[in-house]
Amino acid sequence: MESPSTEAPLDPSTLPTWRSSMVAAGLGVLLFAFLIWQVVVRGPFIAWDWQFHYYVDAHHPIGWEKVFLDIVASVTGERMFTIPMVGGTALYVAWKQGGPGSLWKIGTRRPVLAVLAGLATIASIGYGTKFGLGRTGPHHNMDVLHAGGQAFPSGHAANTFFTGFFILCLLFAHGGLRPNVTTLRKLIPVVGVIVAVAGALMSWLDYHWLSDIPGGWLLGFIACMVALSVLRAPRRERERAPAS
Repeated sequence: MESPSTEAPLDPSTLPTWRSSMVAAGLGVLLFAFLIWQVVVRGPFIAWDWQFHYYVDAHHPIGWEKVFLDIVASVTGERMFTIPMVGGTALYVAWKQGGPGSLWKIGTRRPVLAVLAGLATIASIGYGTKFGLGRTGPHHNMDVLHAGGQAFPSGHAANTFFTGFFILCLLFAHGGLRPNVTTLRKLIPVVGVIVAVAGALMSWLDYHWLSDIPGGWLLGFIACMVALSVLRAPRRERERAPAS
């Protein structure tokens, strides 16, 4: 005999909507603009960059340790790894939600469209900021703007944040495959640790200034909120209609 579920029934009136995700994305954009301003005016946000650079430069890993850390940093943040992870999850969720041939149906393409919206957000805002600021990285031993650099924000940090947390959303958040608040809350700290470690590695290996990392995390958060808005957007009648 199956034990009764301990998960309380969800009250539709308390569930997050696409509007709440868009509001969160908008607030994230405002904060991101503030961080850009801090980089431009050399504000307190970047005050620890040089001190941290001097420290890691004196304790830089070498040999097999560096090779291993480079591999970890690449797997957790390089697009050649993160896009297949989040894209594959979206395809799986779309297939499970709609059955065979579901990817050709408008309603069940939402997970894939949501991932594309998130990736487009990272690319447009991220590269626009990178090329607009042109900030050099710490390995150049100079912090200069409009010098052809691409340091701020960290694309690796943005990719890791978006990939880890949006996979959780696709699987367990409202609008995902199997919404489960308890499971979601248990896994958020796990993904948070992975995101933190991956971001720390990019600074520890001297590929990014310390301030580039939270900038990347914030960009990943904005992308997550945009993707969630697409995932939770109101469905049109032809999306709701059952297959004939």
